[in-house]
Amino acid sequence: MKIIIKSLNMLLLLIAFTLVMIFTSACNKQAYILFNKYPFSEETMSATTNVFKPGEKIYYLVTTPKTVKTKRLLLQVMKMGKHERLGYETVWGKQVKVRDEQVYYYTDYFVFNEAGAYEMRAYSKDEPTKLLTANYFYIK
Repeated sequence: MKIIIKSLNMLLLLIAFTLVMIFTSACNKQAYILFNKYPFSEETMSATTNVFKPGEKIYYLVTTPKTVKTKRLLLQVMKMGKHERLGYETVWGKQVKVRDEQVYYYTDYFVFNEAGAYEMRAYSKDEPTKLLTANYFYIK
């Protein structure tokens, strides 16, 4: 019963995200990364943000276009130096397996305690040198 409810919740999340993408973009051939202070659901989908407090959970949603046939994603978070030109430091990385019921998206969370500007990047395991998408977030 719990599996059915969880699958139904994931289906509703996917439907909500699809509707958001339909109404906010002309075509869905791009990958996206969205951030939120709360787990992604129909109610919280429109309340995305990219500014967080130290120690706060940062929920993320990575979507992939239908043209990507991968079952694995490589995720990285880079911290920018005080000045963007001074370089990046890799502070977090994860390789995730995308389940069959969530072929075109992956969601989870992480926590950072150090203030600064960060960039999250997503790559396909099939083509690890080709960037699928990236997005910035800030901890203040």
